[in-house]
Amino acid sequence: MRKLELAPKRIRIQAPDAAAAFALERRLAHLRPTAISVGLGWWVELEDTGDRLEEIEAAVRHWLREIDLRATAMRVDVTTEKMIEQLPEELPLGAGYDGSSVLVHEP
Repeated sequence: MRKLELAPKRIRIQAPDAAAAFALERRLAHLRPTAISVGLGWWVELEDTGDRLEEIEAAVRHWLREIDLRATAMRVDVTTEKMIEQLPEELPLGAGYDGSSVLVHEP
C-alpha cells in the first residue's frame, strides 16, 4: 500500500523588519525557510511538505511573543491569508485562586 503524499504548501509569514525575519528563520530552521525582502517589507517563506501547519503557527506565536508583536499575516498557497495572533501569556498554576471560587467537597 502506497502512502498518499500531500502537495507541499507554500507559506509566507510577514515580519516587521530584517532582524525579526531572521529570528523567525532561525526558529523554523528545521523547515528550511528563507527570509526575503519584498519592496519595503520582509517575509519568511517555506514549503510545508508534511502537514505541519499547526506546528508552524505555534512557532510563529512564540516568535510574536519574543519580538513583542501582537499579530502578523500568514499566507498559505497564495489563496489563503490569515492573521496569527500572539496568545496571552500562560498563567502559572494556581493563578487567580482567591479561595471563594473553590467548590467544597464532602468526603
